[in-house]
Amino acid sequence: MRPVVFLDTETTRKDRDRRPWEIAMIRRDESGEQELTIFIDTADLDLDNADPEALAVGGFHRRHPQCGAPLNPGARLCSGAEAAVLVWQWTKKARVYGVVPSFDTECLDELLHRHELEWGWHFQPWDIAVLATGYLLGRQLPLQRCAEATSLQCGVTPPTPEQRHTAMGDARWVARWYDHLMASQLAAAAA
Repeated sequence: MRPVVFLDTETTRKDRDRRPWEIAMIRRDESGEQELTIFIDTADLDLDNADPEALAVGGFHRRHPQCGAPLNPGARLCSGAEAAVLVWQWTKKARVYGVVPSFDTECLDELLHRHELEWGWHFQPWDIAVLATGYLLGRQLPLQRCAEATSLQCGVTPPTPEQRHTAMGDARWVARWYDHLMASQLAAAAA
C-alpha cells in the first residue's frame, strides 16, 4: 500500500514568503493510521514579516501554545528544524491529499529546504476538491464554487467554524472526504 498523507498547514502569510506555524498530518500506511499536529516555535516564524490577516484566519494568537493556548494530546511544539525532520519522515513516499495542497506543500518545501532536506512525497499532490468535482461530474450533479459547498454536494460535512482553518480540523475533513469518494468508487466498481 502506498502511504497516504492528509495534510494541512496554517501559515504566517498567504504569499510565497509564508511560513507554516501549524502543520497537521494524518498518515495511513501498512502499519495503520497516525495523526500529528506540529506547532512551530515562534522564534522560527519570522513574525515581524507576518500578515496579521493570515494569522487571524488560523487563530494564531488564540491557538498557538506560545500565545497561551494548551498543547493538546498528539501535538508537539518544535523548532523549525525538528518540524522539517518530522514532515520529511511523515510524508516520505506518500501521496499527499489536501484542499489546495500546493499551498501547503510549497511552504513545507521551503521549510525543508531551509533545513537542508528535500521533500520526498509523491510529486503530484491531490486536491480533494478537484477530485470531488470529477465525482460530481460523473454523477451529473451541479458543480459548486467553493470547497465547502463541493464537500456538501458530495455528502461530506465540512468542519465546523471552530475546526475550519485549524490544521487538524482541515486534515480530518480531507480524510473523511477521501474515504467517502473512495467508498463510492469501490461501490460503483462492485456493481
